Order: sequence, then C-alpha cells, then structure tokens
Amino acid sequence: MLRFVCGWLVVFGVLGPAAAVDVLPSGIEPAKVEEVRYLEYARQCADLVIAHGTDRYGEVRSPVLVSILDVRTRDCPQEAAALDEAWRVTRRERRNPAGANLYTDQPMLRALYALSRATGDRRYAAAADASAGYTMANLVDDKGLFWWGWHRHYDVFRDVMTGHNGDFHEIHIQAALWPELWRVNHAAVAREIEAVWQWQVIDKATGECNRHADGQRGCDFAMSGGEILAAMAFMYRQTKDSDWLDRARLVANYYWKAKHPATGLTPNRPNAGADRFDGGHFDTSITAFLCRGLFLASEWSGEPEFREQAVAYLKAYGKYGYDAKAKAFWGSLKLDGTPVPGPRTIGDYAQYEPRGHIDLWQPYAAGYEHAIATALVYAYAAEATGDEELLATAKRWAESIREQFPPRGAVEHSWYGEYAREWAPHGTYAGYYGQTISFLLEMHRATGDEQYLDFAREAARESVARLYYQGLLRGHPCKPYYEAMDGVGYLLTALVELDQVLTRPSAEKRSPVNW
Repeated sequence: MLRFVCGWLVVFGVLGPAAAVDVLPSGIEPAKVEEVRYLEYARQCADLVIAHGTDRYGEVRSPVLVSILDVRTRDCPQEAAALDEAWRVTRRERRNPAGANLYTDQPMLRALYALSRATGDRRYAAAADASAGYTMANLVDDKGLFWWGWHRHYDVFRDVMTGHNGDFHEIHIQAALWPELWRVNHAAVAREIEAVWQWQVIDKATGECNRHADGQRGCDFAMSGGEILAAMAFMYRQTKDSDWLDRARLVANYYWKAKHPATGLTPNRPNAGADRFDGGHFDTSITAFLCRGLFLASEWSGEPEFREQAVAYLKAYGKYGYDAKAKAFWGSLKLDGTPVPGPRTIGDYAQYEPRGHIDLWQPYAAGYEHAIATALVYAYAAEATGDEELLATAKRWAESIREQFPPRGAVEHSWYGEYAREWAPHGTYAGYYGQTISFLLEMHRATGDEQYLDFAREAARESVARLYYQGLLRGHPCKPYYEAMDGVGYLLTALVELDQVLTRPSAEKRSPVNW
C-alpha cells in the first residue's frame, strides 16, 4: 500500500503505525529544496505571518503576533485542535490558545530582525518592534511585569489578559531579546527587570530565585536562573550601576555554591531537597540555559567569571555525561557523576527525569531534557574560547546527531510513548531543526570543516521538505499549524543564517544572543 507523507511516496508499514497520521504535503522533495534560496523560504513565511498573523480579532485590533496560525486558512483558530499538547506542553494554556504571548514570540522576533539585517527590508524589524512595543505599553501587570510567560497570554478574541495556575509572570527557556526590547521601550524594560529582581529573586542574600514572580520560595530551576542573571547583567551594561552586576553575580553564585566539590556538577533545583530528583541531579537544561545565561552575562558585563562558570559546568558534563561505550550522552547525572540509568518511569513526577541516554528529539517543550540546545552551547563555547576539551565534546554531539538524523524516533518507553509511536516517525519540531542547523553552522565556524556545512544543508532540506506548506512553515510535520511554541522562529533564523553562509561566506560571526 502506498501513501504520500510530506510530499514523499512511502511504502505503508515502513513507518509503522504512525503512517496513519494525517500529514499535509509540502509539495517539495528534499532534492529540490535548494532550487530556491533558503532566505526566500524564511521571507515567504515571515511575509505571511506579518500579513495574516497579527491580532485581527475581537473589538481591539493590535500588531501583536498570534501564537497559532492555521496554515490552511491563515487564521488564528479560536479553538485550536489539541493535537500534541498532551506531550508538547502538558497544559493547553501554554500554547496561548486563541492568543498571543511576547515571551514565546522571542524566537520569531529574532527571525524578523535577522531578515531585516539580511535583506535591508525594514518591514520585518518594524513588525517585530510593533508587536513588542504594543505588549510593553499595554499588556503589563500592576508590578510592572510584562504579561508574558508560560502562565499568561493575551486572548485576541476577548481582548483580555488571561492565564492559568495563578497567572504568574514566568521566565523559562526562551532567551529574551533585551537589547531589541530596550531599543523599543527602555523604560518598560527597566521596570520589568527591576520587578524580576524584586519578585523573582526571593532571597536577596543567597540569590535563590523562583521561575514565578509571586515573591515566594518556589521553583529555583537553573534554566530560569540563567535568564534572570543575564537580565541583571544586561541592566548593568545599560546603566553601569554596579548593583546590577552584584545581583547577576548573586544569582550565578547561588548555583555555583551548590555544586559538588569533586565533580563540579550542580543540582537543577538546589532548594528541592532529596524528595525530588532535580534537588540532587544535573541535566541538560543546565548546560543549555544556565550556561547560555552565563555566557550572555559575560558578554554584556565584560566580566570573565560568568564565562568561567559556564565553561566549568560544560566541562563537568562533558566528563561525566558521555557514555563512550554507547557513544551517547546521559540524560541525568547524580552530583557525584554517576549516570541515572533507564528505563524511564511513567505515571508520577519522576517520569520527567530523562533517565538513561538522552532523547535528542523528545517532544516536551519544558522539562529537563534539552539536547540540541546543549549542543549549540558547546559549539559556541568551543569557538569563543578555543578550548579543545569543549570542542571534543561538541564533536561528540555532532556525531550523536549524525547517528540519529534524520529525526524519526523518540524513547517509546516513556510518558510520551504515543508521540514516539505515531508522530516521531514523520520528523521533529521546527525549533529542533533550526537549532540543529545553527549548531552545525557554529561547528563549521569553529573548525572550518565542510562536513558540518554539508550536514547543515541536509538538515535544512529535511526541514523545508517536512514543514513547508504554501509559504508557511509548520511547527511539526504532523500539525496544520504555524505555532510559536514549536520554535518556527528558530528555524527561520537558521535558514537566514545558512543562506548568508552560502552567499556571503565572510559574514561576521553570530552573537550568542541569537540562540
């Protein structure tokens, strides 16, 4: 039995049960993707998002970008289909249904700015400025905090700021574009970051923070700590007020002081204690997002100590987190360096611990497993420092990705087993494709080895052939939606970056702010 999947003819049974999933055809075979410049795919998608993806609903119309756009109708659905939300976000509201969210739009704004730089067309940057500017001027709470994060969104049909589970302001995994936001409305950014210090750095003596801005002790995740300390360092750059540098150091040292004295591994949540695995385990959300924040803090402040901490964490995970026999990375480590073996559990909070070897393409947007983002940090760190140990680990990540590319799988014995069986055989999320391309381009810059550029082009061909639909790029091959949470912006940025490498090989090096 024959069936077209993403524009390709496949034999039924090769993909297993997942072949029954309804997938929109891209109409483009991988071999023909490069008949069009990668810049044009990014431009087409951005043009359609600007034309159809703003708030055209309710009584109040605004330039904010909606989070979900049906690629067939080019409308924001008032009732989006559930699709993958059980394993992608676990809570429906995190997708910003019928709404908009400046925080999850950070990758898309980054892509629009990249397009303006690459093309000289200011329309893209202007659209990004307008969306961000509207939010910072109009969608703000009484503490001065933006109405953004994974507990909040703006309902464009009802014209209301809404949310769930407390409506908390939250900082999670998307890197805020502080320089661009500052340029648009510096007063709003200053109030925002001051309020983050006031409400999310809970202990002003130790630096203990909380992903939620409720002023209480809570989830001191390292991924949130990295974003918070980077924001403090950014304010130091803008104001030269040494208090901001002290605050950035305080938060950084909160995790630094919790590290194991022999291994250098730090717990994801120092305040969680022994009852939760993250109170005493190290995972790739630390290498991905705490380390990213530390590198940004070093760049913005000029202080080497932040970079030195990041390098130390990266070297510790590189030493203890790689299984040379299996040629794979471990998903979770005890602080003494012992890997946590599989299988993964199902049915309680411990199911979120990435036990066993890393799952490169796992679907959960939050959580503790961020392999491709970690690989990108290693590649950047290797290039920025010239450190051979970091480069060796980055090469191991490239080998692991090469071994499992194209993305067609996920850990089946897991709480997201349905995704592994039915969705993963068709490809992966736009953000993973984009981060993979950016990682490979960074490796090409760091080494000069053409194999990484060739691999980046292969990943780009795969992503376009899987995700393209009549000008728009979807969040996943099995979804009919452009979706901010799925990282389409990361992919657009990567396609622009790849195009520039292919057409302008001497283009200047990318800054880590583009992660």
